[in-house]
Amino acid sequence: MESIGKNAMVQEIFTRHPQTRQVFIKNRMRCFGCDMLKFATVEECCKNHHISDVDAFVSSLVETAAKTADA
Repeated sequence: MESIGKNAMVQEIFTRHPQTRQVFIKNRMRCFGCDMLKFATVEECCKNHHISDVDAFVSSLVETAAKTADA
């Protein structure tokens, strides 16, 4: 599986793992509709949406991507 981390571009994650959008939605982040989507990293989005535990957010993304990939 491709690397999902703090410095990963959100648009690339959505392209490769569209199911991860649910993690953003759950955290009240509408990044998939944002004009900055193609420029923003996961860490930048978390900062902009006041998500303090970026590592936990990244873990949720990885877990969601892996679950669907295994299905």
